Amino acid sequence: MEEELQRQLDRLARALTEFEKTSKKALGFVGTIEHSGISFDVSKRFVIADMSPIAFFHLVEHIEEDGAAAAVLRLYERMGPLLECRHKWTPLKREDDWQVLQISYQGREGNSPHICKSCTAYALNGALPEVGRGR
Repeated sequence: MEEELQRQLDRLARALTEFEKTSKKALGFVGTIEHSGISFDVSKRFVIADMSPIAFFHLVEHIEEDGAAAAVLRLYERMGPLLECRHKWTPLKREDDWQVLQISYQGREGNSPHICKSCTAYALNGALPEVGRGR
């Protein structure tokens, strides 16, 4: 029984990994660059920082003639305030925040999306990081 459960969990993990790769490919991402412990998804035109569980909607940098690695470095420098912020989280409740509320899973209590008053990062669900992204 325990072995069967482990096999099912392994199959689920593989399926989720494959789903993530397929989704990124469908969205036009062709690779990933790791820099300072952060994954940057690379498309032909831009790079996006993966800061989960935080979402920050300005984490995109266009790739210029100097290439994807240079775009990652420019974006990483711009992310300094977000990475160093001592977050002051407040729950999202305003009508203006309806778009963020729609993309977040609002399950059990304490799992609703929050916004940082200092850096305007969003924590969509899960534990709220105290500094930076909390990883």
